[in-house]
Formats: sequence, structure tokens, C-alpha cells
Amino acid sequence: MKNILKYIFLIFIFSCSPIEQKEKLLGNWYAYSNDKDIIEFQFYNDSLIIYDMMLGRYSQEWKVNKNNIFLTHIKGFTDKKQLTYSYTLDKSNELLNLEVLGDTIIQLPELRKAKNTFDFFRKTIDLEIELPECNDELKNISQPKRLNFNIYAGFKHKNFIVKTDSSTDLKNLEKEVTKFKNNTRNELKKFLRFNLIADKNITHTQLDSIKNRLEETSIKITFRTYKNSQIDYKDNLIWFGKKE
Repeated sequence: MKNILKYIFLIFIFSCSPIEQKEKLLGNWYAYSNDKDIIEFQFYNDSLIIYDMMLGRYSQEWKVNKNNIFLTHIKGFTDKKQLTYSYTLDKSNELLNLEVLGDTIIQLPELRKAKNTFDFFRKTIDLEIELPECNDELKNISQPKRLNFNIYAGFKHKNFIVKTDSSTDLKNLEKEVTKFKNNTRNELKKFLRFNLIADKNITHTQLDSIKNRLEETSIKITFRTYKNSQIDYKDNLIWFGKKE
């Protein structure tokens, strides 16, 4: 009798494992491509939808075990009917690493679980930022994104932090700007601008301090990013701003 119960228990454990793994994967996962475009994996119970700036949108059915994700009935950019990923989750189940298995193993960028693209952005920069609202006419400064030098001003554990894509503060801002300009074609240098993505609750004194610091560099154009009801910034991460 004990052996029978033991076998039933083992069958239960192994039968639940794929379900538990599937539940860990359900939701939205995001990563930046090498060109800083966003890749999105949307895991649903009955399908997996993938958005890629270069490859477009494609969907498929999926199954999972402890080590692999199996895709079938693929609809989209590829002629393949089946595809297999190997995958690993970190201990928090918030970071996902995928490899496409085949003749050549392809490592995908590390994916992060988030509610939407703006939530992914905040988790990536590790700051709490809530954009201020503005109903004035705003300029789309998302494209071309290579013109933007991003400055982030927000909060972490109630501490006010200003950082860049490369540094946790502005101490080396001049060096970063010089490197940024050196990597830009000469005919585009006059169009370079700061994209100041700052929390709505920062004070005027804090904002003035940031702007004064930016004015010490050779980039003389600064836009502050805002939101309004017409801008789908949460799902598409499109920046609209006003010149400061």
C-alpha cells in the first residue's frame, strides 16, 4: 500500500511540474535588441505571441517542461512549423534566458517580466518614475532615437537619483557626452539633444540643478518628456517632450 501511495505521489509531482513551470512563464516579458528596439514575448495559456521590430508579430502554440519550451503551429516570419527553446529562470522568476535550439544555437537577450513596456523601462533603469502630464503641443522625440542622450531623474527607496544609460550619476557627464558625439555622424551633431525623463514630483530646485548641469556640456538642446491621454507611452514606450 505504501509503495502504491508513493507511486501516486510521484506521478502527481511530475504531472504538476509542467503546469507550475507554465504558470511561471505566463505574462509579458521584454528585452532590448542590440539596436535598442524592444522585443516582447506574451505568454498566454493557449498561445505565445512575439513582437519584434525587425521580424514583426508572430504567434504559436506552446508547451513546456523543466528545460524546454516547444512551439508548434507557428504563424509569422518563419517557414518552420516547430521550434524549441531551452530556457532558464532566475530565482525570483523575473528574468528569463532563452536559446533557440537547432543546427546553430541562438542566444536571445535576457528577458525581464513586466506589466508593460513602461514598467519594463523602469525596472531596467532601476528607478521609480511617473511622468508629468502636459496638454500642450508635444514633439515626438522617440525617432530617430540615436539623437537622444537620455537623462533619468527619479527615486529609489525614496532617494532622489539622476543617472544616464552609462552611469549612476552625472559626475562624468562631459566624458559621456564627448563619447556620444564622437560616435555620431558630423552632419547630425547639431541635432543632438538631451531627453530628460524625470519624475513628476521632483522639485523646481532639483529640476533647475539638472538643467544647469546639462548646460555645462556641448549639447545645448534639452527636451523634458511628458505624458497625456493621447500618448500610448505605457505599451509602446514612445517619448513626447517639450523643449526646456
